[in-house]
Amino acid sequence: MRDRQKQQLYNLLSHRALTSRELVQGLNISQPTLSRLIQSLSHDIIVMGKGRATSYGLPRHSDGQGSRLPIYIIDPRGDAQIFGHLIALQGGQYWLEQAEGSGELHSGIPWQLQDLLVSGYVARSFAYRHCESLHLPRRLADWSSEDKLLAASRFGENQIGNLLIGEESLARYFAQAREEKPLIELDDRPWMYPQLAQKTLTGEVNNALFSGEQPKFSVCINDQGTPCHMLVKFSPAVDSNEARRYADLLVCEHLALEAVRTAGHNTARSRVVIAGHQAFLCLKRFDRRGLLGRLPSLSLKSLHARIESPCDNWIDAAIRLEKKALINTKDAQKLRWLSLFSDLIGNTNQHFHNISLIPHQRNYILAPVYGIRPTLYEPIAGEIPQRLFTPPSVRNDVAADLPSAMEAAIFFWKSAAVDERISAEFRQICYENCELLKLQQQGPRLIL
Repeated sequence: MRDRQKQQLYNLLSHRALTSRELVQGLNISQPTLSRLIQSLSHDIIVMGKGRATSYGLPRHSDGQGSRLPIYIIDPRGDAQIFGHLIALQGGQYWLEQAEGSGELHSGIPWQLQDLLVSGYVARSFAYRHCESLHLPRRLADWSSEDKLLAASRFGENQIGNLLIGEESLARYFAQAREEKPLIELDDRPWMYPQLAQKTLTGEVNNALFSGEQPKFSVCINDQGTPCHMLVKFSPAVDSNEARRYADLLVCEHLALEAVRTAGHNTARSRVVIAGHQAFLCLKRFDRRGLLGRLPSLSLKSLHARIESPCDNWIDAAIRLEKKALINTKDAQKLRWLSLFSDLIGNTNQHFHNISLIPHQRNYILAPVYGIRPTLYEPIAGEIPQRLFTPPSVRNDVAADLPSAMEAAIFFWKSAAVDERISAEFRQICYENCELLKLQQQGPRLIL
């Protein structure tokens, strides 16, 4: 009788975690009988929560790792502290058990950890190089979320934010931290950055966990005696129309951040380094402090996973998060403004990984702006398509923010039109777009 009940219990929990009431009903037994049954299987059953909120699950052992992964916080001094443990359950669920004893059941990988999963341009090369050691497919497109979590637990020593998954990633972090690498001097960037770019593309530098389609690497420079971590995007080293366009867009990203800053909004500090035919856009990392310290950061995408809302557009996201008191009115207005400004500079890549937030007490504040440029003009399959810039119509509920966004966009196009780091062909496009917005600025408008 007991063996049959055990098997029935395993069958029920193989689909998802269940509460005591659900198990009592599913097994058709009393609560005391269930308690004795659970006690006899204490080594096999995961008990989650307390009191009436208690639920039970079966651990799930994936290839190459156990069901329980430690999660660490790297603090502003660079020390590691235990944050909790992630326990994989049958049915694809996860139990995130925090160090102080609280926990939360998730239907998939917890929203707090989703930014740590491998993705983007360099991750595809990472997948090809490490597929055998991870026992995973060669193509990143064939990896599941669980596969990406495994990779993060093995090679996650330089992740975005201050969280780190797995003992192996922690060991790699300590090894990296104890390796006394000299800081990069400002004058050395023009010859060192091309070398680091090449090493990134060949896989000698492990930057696989940086998301996005633009190749990039991370460095720590000597900024007047202070260590400063920078994220560096780079264009191809060859002299071609495609490479020149990518270089143009990196300079434009720097100019766009300057326009946003001039309009009164906080942005990531940026610099452009030109070396031969290559352009390097250097962005100060707001998730790092000093030589080893780290600070928390969360993407807009992960925050929407928390509230189980679709990643639709920045304007609706701002309205949604303000209503839920997750961001304040000022940051909601800033996010709406950034959407309008992006529309006016041809930034078609307004995805939810390009906005980050910083935890602040019980809600969030917008991190410094980054990742804004006229992606409308990006090459496609090596070709430079002829694109017509047409600003979209403006929603009435954000029309009050339009004049300021328009002024900033005109400032951006005007700056790009005269910046000699940009090719003459693209400077002409920028000039034409500037004149287009000036004409539109003079037209009729909604009076509020």
